[in-house]
Amino acid sequence: MDATKVPMSPQGMLPPGGMRRSNRLSMARFDRWITRLLLISTSLSILVTALIVLSVLSESIRFFSEVSPLEFFFGTDWAPHTAIRAGQAGGPGSFGAVPVFVGTVLITFIAMAVATPLGLYSAIYLSVYATPRFRRAAKPVLEILAGVPTVVYGYFAILTVAPLLRATGDVFGLSIASESALTAGLVMGIMITPFIMSLSEDVMSAVPKSLVFGSLAMGATQSETVRLVVIPAALPGIISAVLLGISRGIGETMIVVMAAGLAANLTANPLEAVTTATVQIVTLLVGDHEFASATTMSAFALGFALVIMTLMLNVVALVIVKRYRERYV
Repeated sequence: MDATKVPMSPQGMLPPGGMRRSNRLSMARFDRWITRLLLISTSLSILVTALIVLSVLSESIRFFSEVSPLEFFFGTDWAPHTAIRAGQAGGPGSFGAVPVFVGTVLITFIAMAVATPLGLYSAIYLSVYATPRFRRAAKPVLEILAGVPTVVYGYFAILTVAPLLRATGDVFGLSIASESALTAGLVMGIMITPFIMSLSEDVMSAVPKSLVFGSLAMGATQSETVRLVVIPAALPGIISAVLLGISRGIGETMIVVMAAGLAANLTANPLEAVTTATVQIVTLLVGDHEFASATTMSAFALGFALVIMTLMLNVVALVIVKRYRERYV
């Protein structure tokens, strides 16, 4: 072989070193395109979020130009008149949204009181105690509940849960309304449980096995390992799962319409009928309405209030995670 000849690549066009440089240049261009794509996707997500907030905020400002924010956020009488067509007369209405917010918080609290322990305990069992065979069979079955339409949960609430609660209340001398916050909260909690269970199980299973085996090797029991190692390490994911459940509960409409009713009662009694912000938004926007009326625009004010509530929940969650991480590290 002539020593002056340069070895060629199998393609017979580039020497091996040149082919490697070409591959590196191609990968660098590919990485740049992927980086740009990710940046565009992130920017679009931020832009869409900003547009949603601005659209709700703009209509809320129009509403607050007609109705005092103090009346809306601190008033206790929610009785907006029926939205009417332009040119017709109507009453002034009352826009004190405190009963609506109280009903939203009450039903969500009941739902989370059911979903959080059920979902968390299920996740602990599946990720720590269950055999791999049982986990593979049980987790998909539990996650099926997440795909059930909410209207089916509504039928379950009014046909099964509500009569059962009324019968139980009669035994103990309690008067439980046919439409109550307790009924809606219990069924909503059953609906939210798979979300918390699935996400919590995923983050618990992702805890490094070295931490778990190290705890067991030092003499800790399985329950102590779960309490002192697994849950602390998975806490950010668990909090995210609970926040997702709260957001789902705040945004749920069909179950509340069918099981809790439309009455805006200012009460903390879970045995009475209440309503939520999402139900009132649907009620105010359904039908042939004059869009510029205060009644219709009050739906946007309720939506803006829900955005504020969600933002506050996220801030609280971030504070909790930050404090815990400092203590855990």
